[in-house]
Amino acid sequence: MMIIEIDKQITLELVTQKHASELYELANKNRSHLREWISWIDYMDGPEFFEKFIRNCRIKIKDGQELPFVILYNGKIVGRIGIYKLDYSNKIGEIGYWISEEFQGKGIVSKSCGGLIEYGFNNLHLNRIEIKCGAQNIKSQQIPKKFNFQYEGIIREGELLRNKYNDLNLYSLLKKDWK
Repeated sequence: MMIIEIDKQITLELVTQKHASELYELANKNRSHLREWISWIDYMDGPEFFEKFIRNCRIKIKDGQELPFVILYNGKIVGRIGIYKLDYSNKIGEIGYWISEEFQGKGIVSKSCGGLIEYGFNNLHLNRIEIKCGAQNIKSQQIPKKFNFQYEGIIREGELLRNKYNDLNLYSLLKKDWK
């Protein structure tokens, strides 16, 4: 089992089936909070949703396409984060994340992103890490800004969310610009 220790309170653990029911409970409890920015929440109809999701994640992990983690805060799952759309030929990956509403504002996502950026550059040998955020998602945009990602522009109608296309902001960080 792959674990990235961020600090004494925050740990990233590669997602496995043991996380399915706790992830479902967390997402279900945060339905209205997550619904604004995450499309799959409307299709989540029970713990089986996450069991299937995790089976698909495990295939993508094996194929080297992604590294999806749960965020543990004092041993409790509070959100998800990962490096997705891994393109080893071009050394690019994309970070995505979400966190329970009750744990926002504690620096958990920021610290987790910092650890994952470090892992991406140093362990996966990526050259470029991207973050895409809803153009209206001000809270999510604070993460790439905090780490000095470069704003590259808008991906017009880059995401279908509740039958409406939304623009996405694209940010990138190059290894040579990290720290």
